[in-house]
Amino acid sequence: MLTLEDFPELKTALRIDGSEDDKVLALLLKSAKIDLKIAGVPEEKITEETIDLYKRAIILYLGFDYEYEERKIAKLERAYQRILLQLRAEITNE
Repeated sequence: MLTLEDFPELKTALRIDGSEDDKVLALLLKSAKIDLKIAGVPEEKITEETIDLYKRAIILYLGFDYEYEERKIAKLERAYQRILLQLRAEITNE
């Protein structure tokens, strides 16, 4: 099960230093995993081959809530949807 401790790239990608936002990030990480599961990409189906795509999807999902720059949201959404399609295809092919 992927946690903040297992996922140092998350803070780097969101440009976060320190641990003051860890509770918020943990909540957002949980929400991202639930969203991915509902979208047909449950964490337990993720393999070593798909873990990087899965992490990228989570980073993009968190970008929606953590990046408050309105002009970036549409770009993040398109990238997230593209990765969801790729992950679903990989899970279906297994």
